Amino acid sequence: MLDPLSDCSPLISAASSGKLRLVRLLVDGGAEVNGRNPKGETALLAACKALRGEPAGSETIKLLTYLLQNKADPNAQDRAGRTALMYACMERAGAQVAATLLAAGADPSMEDYSGASALVYAINAQHQPTLKVLMDACQVRGRDIIIIATEV
Repeated sequence: MLDPLSDCSPLISAASSGKLRLVRLLVDGGAEVNGRNPKGETALLAACKALRGEPAGSETIKLLTYLLQNKADPNAQDRAGRTALMYACMERAGAQVAATLLAAGADPSMEDYSGASALVYAINAQHQPTLKVLMDACQVRGRDIIIIATEV
């Protein structure tokens, strides 16, 4: 098993492990909230990437909210161009996680380097509640959405 600290900061490791108390201690102690590991991940990105299944619990929402309140960039992209919102959609973290990120300014129409947006990841994950939150956010921003679905 790889050492989680070998390629990232203690803050990124704590965030990806969902350890809110440790994240608070590190941020209060001066840890760089938007610092990156070699994969280009920030603490917020790592926390969303580590989510598995839905819905994320209240502790996860508290962790994400804390990072966002401490100026974590909701649109930071890793080396693949993916954002926290994209990972939340991929991992089926739930509509509340998506809504939390969107409320902090996450852009639902940003694309990663393969050209996929959070909307594409939500569609691929077949998670209707998250998809609805994203579509509503796009509408509020005045963006039209066209989804072409094919049945195989």
